[in-house]
Amino acid sequence: MEQPRRNVLAGLGAAASLAGCLSVDGVRYPDEIESSDESNTTLEAGTDEPPTDNSTDADGYASDLMQRIAERTQAIVADVVWFAISYPRAVESYNQAIDSVIETIDTVRTTIHQPTMPTAEMVDRLETVGYNAADRAETAFEPHFSPGDLLRSRTDMHIPALARAARRNDADRFVEELDRMRLSFFQIQTPVYVSRRFSRNPIHNRLLDWLVPRATGDVLVEIAIPTRRGFTTLAHEPYVDKPGSYPPTFTADPLPAARRDRLRKRLGPVVQSSERTEEVFLTFTSRPDPVTRQQNAFRGPPSDLGGTPLYVQQYGDPERAREQLSDILTAGATEGMASITSDVTPGTDSVEWHRYYHREAGSDRTNLDEFPGVQYGYLLQAGPFIFATGFSGDAWEERPRWQGQLTESWLFQSAEQPT
Repeated sequence: MEQPRRNVLAGLGAAASLAGCLSVDGVRYPDEIESSDESNTTLEAGTDEPPTDNSTDADGYASDLMQRIAERTQAIVADVVWFAISYPRAVESYNQAIDSVIETIDTVRTTIHQPTMPTAEMVDRLETVGYNAADRAETAFEPHFSPGDLLRSRTDMHIPALARAARRNDADRFVEELDRMRLSFFQIQTPVYVSRRFSRNPIHNRLLDWLVPRATGDVLVEIAIPTRRGFTTLAHEPYVDKPGSYPPTFTADPLPAARRDRLRKRLGPVVQSSERTEEVFLTFTSRPDPVTRQQNAFRGPPSDLGGTPLYVQQYGDPERAREQLSDILTAGATEGMASITSDVTPGTDSVEWHRYYHREAGSDRTNLDEFPGVQYGYLLQAGPFIFATGFSGDAWEERPRWQGQLTESWLFQSAEQPT
């Protein structure tokens, strides 16, 4: 027998982070609800047609706004896949490029035995290998990261001194500068340096800017794309190392398999694997602040932060996504369309989501297992993507302000953030 509803949210493994709802303090029951709580619902209950000023075409687009959402989502999913699949090869190529510089330095170094042995040809060779390495690193990492200037600047740092020493037949100075050049390139090849400069845990390159277009350092995003080698990571601004400052320590991976399985259970018929090409789990939460006392720093799994989940499914084309959405809607029920957030800038478009619910086995509202539990959430199609969020045993109107940091995501900023 399951726990009463007021305990089940915590019993789902920090279920607020999975279910997209707040704790019990965020739930308001009908006798507490003011009429304004329904202000975001644009149709009478039981209707299923979107409003005419935000209707979608056959591909799931509504004017330019839905087109921008679909395009930005495509870019986000592609970058997540790159981090999951191509990133390790990019790091390997970057290291191989630097290896070529170090090997050339070592080869030149072994030939210097007399004061007159350094030559201008050696300097040209070193400059060429440094610039070629920059080109190879760019090919590996662009457009996700920009290592080219880093390698070129390291080359430019040493070439003038090497050229002067060769011109003056100063082998001692030439060898000294060779050793400095070798150390300079070695330092940007260490695992610690690479993991910080080209980080994928946390991600804080353009992907973070796309996920949270107005990122101020307050938002942390968990990411999982399980079909791609079970890849999971975090995306947030890096913490600045300051004396006496203690950032949080995450003691477990983001969105592990158990959490994903619990979310899929809540989603029920929303999960449609047929002809699906990608499945992406995201949660948006507030990033813990660093503290001045180590014992007060956050320690624990990311799920303890209580984020708002967003589930994304990509299909081969908009037609396939529309068919899947139809199957989902048939398997459950809807009550009109609604804008998830009322914080809409005047003069801009807003996204209307299906208010959707379905019944699952077992109840999370009472101790009576014979009653099937109902999960209430929101669905949206944009192009080949279907989005689901806010699934909870609490009805839509009973949990205001559940969205949390999800409102900072690209889904709600695209009206003012063209692709």
